[in-house]
Amino acid sequence: MQIIRDLPSAATVHNPEIRQLVQQRINDLGGDSFDANELGYFLVIEPEDTLHSIAAQLGFSIVANRSTNLRYDQEGFTPSFEFVEQIGNCYDLVFVISDDGYGIEVFVPNTEGIDPDLLRMCQRYATPPFPDPAPP
Repeated sequence: MQIIRDLPSAATVHNPEIRQLVQQRINDLGGDSFDANELGYFLVIEPEDTLHSIAAQLGFSIVANRSTNLRYDQEGFTPSFEFVEQIGNCYDLVFVISDDGYGIEVFVPNTEGIDPDLLRMCQRYATPPFPDPAPP
């Protein structure tokens, strides 16, 4: 997995689609003045990352509710993420961790090697991508 805390490190994201999204988000949040300590950071999941290694980084299981520990595939599950959006060939999950708005934005490529449970959860809860606006 890749942890992105500033604009220069965003350029190291291997997946070009996700790299562009992370760079856009950082620019939207202040560009070079973006402060990961104040606002949060970005996590890019890579093939072969395990649910355990993702949980170790986040401090909670990405496929379970942070309070109840119910998994996405159990009755009574409610998401801890604010939303999951499908963007191109990846999923964008946003977790707000504290009342001051500190968050973690997680990008999950929809590709071989990504944990199947994580992909199933994303597919189940993702809002579909917005269509491109018609040209004027």
